[in-house]
Amino acid sequence: MKTHLYIGLFILALISASCNKSQQVDETNSEFIEITKAQFASENMALGDPILRTFSESVQFTGSMIPSVNGKAQISLPLAGTVDRIFCAIGQPVSKGQLLIDISGNDLIDIQKDFAESSAMLKRLKSEYNRVNDLFAENIGTEKELILAESSYKSENARYMALKIKLERIGLDLAKIENGSFHNTYSVKSPIKGYITSLDVTIGQFIEQQFVILEIVDADQFQIKFSVFEKDMGKLKIGQHITFNLIGDKNKKYTARLSTFGRIINTETKAIDCFAEITDSKNLNAINNQYIEGNINIDSISVYSLPVDALLESESENYVLSLEKETEESLYFSKIKVTTGALNKDFIELVESPKMNKLLVKGVYNIQLK
Repeated sequence: MKTHLYIGLFILALISASCNKSQQVDETNSEFIEITKAQFASENMALGDPILRTFSESVQFTGSMIPSVNGKAQISLPLAGTVDRIFCAIGQPVSKGQLLIDISGNDLIDIQKDFAESSAMLKRLKSEYNRVNDLFAENIGTEKELILAESSYKSENARYMALKIKLERIGLDLAKIENGSFHNTYSVKSPIKGYITSLDVTIGQFIEQQFVILEIVDADQFQIKFSVFEKDMGKLKIGQHITFNLIGDKNKKYTARLSTFGRIINTETKAIDCFAEITDSKNLNAINNQYIEGNINIDSISVYSLPVDALLESESENYVLSLEKETEESLYFSKIKVTTGALNKDFIELVESPKMNKLLVKGVYNIQLK
């Protein structure tokens, strides 16, 4: 009876050892790792070779969408006055030259009066200067009279031209004013196309010249602004390719080109501001100051690599399984130590490795090394 018990226990031990043989390696007792073909098929294992693959070094960043220098306009009044009418609202798209606000006030009336008076005075002084100049040419008038007439004419001409430029900036009809017909209001128009991001006025409000009343941003002239740490600045070059996405939408990728970077380090963040122009804005529905994240592609090299899933780790070392022999029932592998490098999604660079046969590149997660 005891003999039968011992035989039974011995058979169970053999079965258990056979089941675990493909899962663990005892380096002192076995030269190879055995994996049965049944296990190979059931666990969807696969053989393969290192593949030559392109790896890119990149610098990650976070930043925001901002308009370029010509894509943003802050509007103040060329002449102080009172808001008479408002023709726009925050968020409204506007075209270049579109009417935004009408302004009235005493300053508008005074500058038109000054211009009309200067125009009339200039005509008289010019006529006087020409008369005196003709007399001087005939040796009738004196040089003193000529100098005085010339000085008065040029002084008034300077005043006239200054007033003319101011009124032209406002957009008023100069011929009408010179004939004594004045405008009650002048219009503030959009200098660029875009959409209104701020509007800080109400009807009846008196606005000084230096006060910013409107901001317009052109979404077609967005660029990206981001910061790069000091340690990475040596890797940057103008023109480098950038990929980015809007925060919260990682599925849509856009491209940009590094256009410039700052020459001063922020003492608090130890970072430098960089700017890039967007090269692929198709379907980019961005808004001003929206946050983004992306990568600057620094360099690309072709290296031999394996799927990350092909690696086995033991005592902080990386190994792969190389096929050494095959029977009808099993595959036999040897473990080979490898040195790895950069990571590119699901693949890892092989920096240094000896000559190898076919490798187990899929399904190694159940295999344990002692």
